Amino acid sequence: MATSTALEVKKVYTYDDYLKIDDGQRYELIEGELVLTPSPGTLHQFVVGNIFKILDEYARRSGAGKVLFAPVDVVLDEPAKHNVFQPDVIFISRERQGIIEEGRINGAPDLVVEVLSPGTIRRDRGKKSRQYLKSGVREYWLVDPQERLVEVFIPGEKDWQRAGVYEEGDEEPISSTVLPGLEAKAKDIFTI
Repeated sequence: MATSTALEVKKVYTYDDYLKIDDGQRYELIEGELVLTPSPGTLHQFVVGNIFKILDEYARRSGAGKVLFAPVDVVLDEPAKHNVFQPDVIFISRERQGIIEEGRINGAPDLVVEVLSPGTIRRDRGKKSRQYLKSGVREYWLVDPQERLVEVFIPGEKDWQRAGVYEEGDEEPISSTVLPGLEAKAKDIFTI
C-alpha cells in the first residue's frame, strides 16, 4: 500500500499582501513569511522611549538626520518586498532622507535598534539581523532590558562585527560610527 505525502506549500507574502491585512494585529515580513509580532511589555516600551529620546536629541542638536520608532514599516528589499520590518528605533542620516516616504521607509536605515523581548530574541539575533546586514544597515544595536546590556554591531566582511558592549554600570559612553559624538551611556537607556 503506497502512501502519498502532500507537500506543504508556504505562501510567500509581499508588501502588497501585507498591506491588505487589517485584523488589528502587528506583523512583519521575514523572507516572505508573515510573522505575528506580539505587543511589547512595559519595560520594553520604557527602554524604547529612552533610546528614542537620546537619539532624537542627538539628531536635533547635530542636524545629522531623523529618528523614528515603531510601528513604522521598513521595506528592505525593493523590488521583491519580502522583508518588511518594524524596528523599535531607527536613525536615517540627513543625506539619505529620500528613503522616508509617507507610508514607509523604502530602504535600509543607517542605524537600527532592536530591544530584545522573549518572543523576538531569536528573530532579532537571527533572520532579521542577517537581512539588516544584507540590506546595508550601517550599525545595529541589540538592547537587552533583562541583562541591562547594549551591544553595538557594524558590518564585517561576512557578518556583523561586535564594535562594543555596554553594561548599565559602565561609565564610558556608547561609541557609534553612525552617530559620532554621541554622549549616551547604557544607564541612560535603562533608567525608568
